[in-house]
Amino acid sequence: MALRGSRPGSPSGIGHHPGPTLAFPGMRRPDCEWDSRRIGAQPFSGAERIVVVLPRLDPTLGGHLTLFELERAGFEAELGGSVEFSTVDPGSGPRWLLELDPAYDAAPTTSWVPGGETIVSRARDVDGLFEALNLWRTVRREGGTVAAADCGTLEDVIARTVVEVADTYPAFALRGLDWEAICARHADEVRRAADPLAAIQTWLAELEDSHTWVWPGHGNLPYAVRVDADAVEFTHVPPESAAARAGVRPGWRLSAIDDSVPDGRGWLARTAAPPHSRSALAGRRLLAGPPGVARHLTAGDRAGRSVTWDEQPAAGPPGPVVSWRQLGSGKGYLRIAAWTGSVEGAVDVALHELRGCETLILDLRRNPGGSLVTASRTRARFLRTRTTLGSIRYSVGGGLLTAPSELVAEPAAAAWPGRLTVLTDALTFSSSEDFLLGLQGLEHIRVVGEPSGGGSGRPRNLRLLPGWLLTVSTALTYDRSGRCIEGAGIPVDVHVPAPVTEADVVLEAAERL
Repeated sequence: MALRGSRPGSPSGIGHHPGPTLAFPGMRRPDCEWDSRRIGAQPFSGAERIVVVLPRLDPTLGGHLTLFELERAGFEAELGGSVEFSTVDPGSGPRWLLELDPAYDAAPTTSWVPGGETIVSRARDVDGLFEALNLWRTVRREGGTVAAADCGTLEDVIARTVVEVADTYPAFALRGLDWEAICARHADEVRRAADPLAAIQTWLAELEDSHTWVWPGHGNLPYAVRVDADAVEFTHVPPESAAARAGVRPGWRLSAIDDSVPDGRGWLARTAAPPHSRSALAGRRLLAGPPGVARHLTAGDRAGRSVTWDEQPAAGPPGPVVSWRQLGSGKGYLRIAAWTGSVEGAVDVALHELRGCETLILDLRRNPGGSLVTASRTRARFLRTRTTLGSIRYSVGGGLLTAPSELVAEPAAAAWPGRLTVLTDALTFSSSEDFLLGLQGLEHIRVVGEPSGGGSGRPRNLRLLPGWLLTVSTALTYDRSGRCIEGAGIPVDVHVPAPVTEADVVLEAAERL
């Protein structure tokens, strides 16, 4: 079961908890094979009522119960029947017991006996319980109890990646991919590699899915850079940033990082992303590093000037998450840097202060995502009627998908009455695309800039080695026309390519509309 937004921050900021080595059933041969008979089974297929029993200790799941309700269709896809959430254990019938116990002194676990009516997930805290939920597909293949644990060896890493991606990834058919052939090309490269993390990232990059990758627990620097085979060019430099104070401007090139010449070709190869957003996302990942650990950067312009500076990557977005002002054109401007828990209150204040503006420009450029609940609630402020947003299909293993589930949303009680123009680019990802799903195409909404990154995903998270997190997309989302967002992104109504310049030509174009 994958629940995006269950933890704060971006996937690169999720931590890990070491545990004993686990030999997964079905992973005995790390030779790129898997037992397809164990993939795709729903334990309660056709059940009229499946109860997910919430923990008595915290039935709100740390405030995340709304996420469960929002993703009910995901539970139903995993389990095979109609799901309800309850604090009362019916005592019989198909059910999933979620158990919290602060005294539980072991790794999070999920248990199930094949053919049985009860699944049990157990942990000492809510974060652990969400990790236990992500173990469900592993348990489903063989039954018994599985504990969250790091792999013991690189061979275990290869084996776990082969099987879990086969059992989870939703877009093999969409992208015409042969997972067995991909594994055969890369498994030995991972074994031989001096840098196995880079090798496994290159392996998964063939899936072209930004949510299906291995994350090393890094934070980000506040810049946007574009990577090509021969150069790394700054495309966005915040005015108050360390690079700007050093003199760097858009169009400057990164010539060294930590005293090494950046390998553009290598980062393009190891960055999992759709083709149209790979260059931008490769730049974000090249600059990333352990939060709080300074990186040493050197950049130069075409006139031969060069500067150096040290800067620490951060786990969260730089500066305020939400900022707003009235523009000279009379339009309101609202920027949301990420979908965190603080966004909703700030947006309400912004909309109140900008209530005299006929048009609001909402800037989601470089917004990597975050809380699906926050993005969905904010979207409701811009709906005017009950709206069909699109649909979602969940993977059920082996490349199979459920039938489409319709996504529908209601407007907020105090919705924004004016027009909305949304600015997007290739780094507008994940929950930002869920926010846009269903808004794009409405009469009072315009999307300006470049198509979004193309990765909604609902990723499932699994440990590999300490500091390595395997994330795998579990779903494909579609807009009202049936266009798949994964791999393509949200289309724009007004295409404005962003030249590398200090002037914000996309915002200027939106002001003129």
